[in-house]
Amino acid sequence: MAKTEPRTLSGFMELLPNDQILFNQMMNTIEETYQRFGFLPLDTPIIELSEVLLAKAGGETEKQIYRFNRGDTDLSLRFDLTVPLAKYVAKNYGNLSFPFRRYQIGKVYRGERTQKGRYREFYQCDIDIIGDGELDLINDAELPSVIYMIFNKLGFSNFTIKINNRKILNGLFQSIGQKENSVEILRIIDKIDKIGKEAVIEELEKINVRKEQIDKIISFIEINGTNDEKLEKLKDLKIENETFNKGLEEITYVIKNMRLFGIPEENMMIDLTIARGLDYYTGTVYETFLNDYRELRKCMFRRKI
Repeated sequence: MAKTEPRTLSGFMELLPNDQILFNQMMNTIEETYQRFGFLPLDTPIIELSEVLLAKAGGETEKQIYRFNRGDTDLSLRFDLTVPLAKYVAKNYGNLSFPFRRYQIGKVYRGERTQKGRYREFYQCDIDIIGDGELDLINDAELPSVIYMIFNKLGFSNFTIKINNRKILNGLFQSIGQKENSVEILRIIDKIDKIGKEAVIEELEKINVRKEQIDKIISFIEINGTNDEKLEKLKDLKIENETFNKGLEEITYVIKNMRLFGIPEENMMIDLTIARGLDYYTGTVYETFLNDYRELRKCMFRRKI
């Protein structure tokens, strides 16, 4: 009888006890900080009906889902904690108090190519504030303060919370006549850190964005300077578009209040390339980078529909 070699699937993590103890300490620090800010714990099933998980997914996300059938039931492993949260809120709407502040720490699964800092099974540490109707924009400034406190408690100081607003980008695309392509353009721009400017230009050309439009997009996302200088340069563009101006108003408000929450200037930066590809991101978006460990996965936040 052939021997079976004891091995773990590629992209799945197992730690030795000493490392697991350190890992648990990090998780406890994150959870304690979430609770300090008034977030309530939540747990959702690892397996969901595929029709639920795929309700807002598509493209690469759908290709990465671990999907299987049990009898005549189509099932999938959750690929994030956001869709299960949306299901939970819709299902329990009458029993929740709003705004509903929840946190969840749990494993998610994505069948993607494994590489350094990128796994097929990994933990997400989520916080969300769900409003019943309009949600105050102050929350968009509070959440990065949670990120700031956690990273400091974990012993990191050299990190940057990069911030943008999807309305600014959508308004720009509308103003240059590319409203119909806006979601696809956002997905392409969001990859600039991975594939570089030239590859982004090539992908924009493939979806029939004209050269003069590409030039405007590239010059726009390359606006530089301090946060206040970037805000002034955005105002100086004098783009007559309601969506753009609303986004500019929102990001100005959020930056102001991030400062009031005590986040130092060196830990936050407006970055007009931060977009997030999915269409349920509607306003403020963040990605937080550990500057000394750029290969690690990012801490992300976005305002969703």
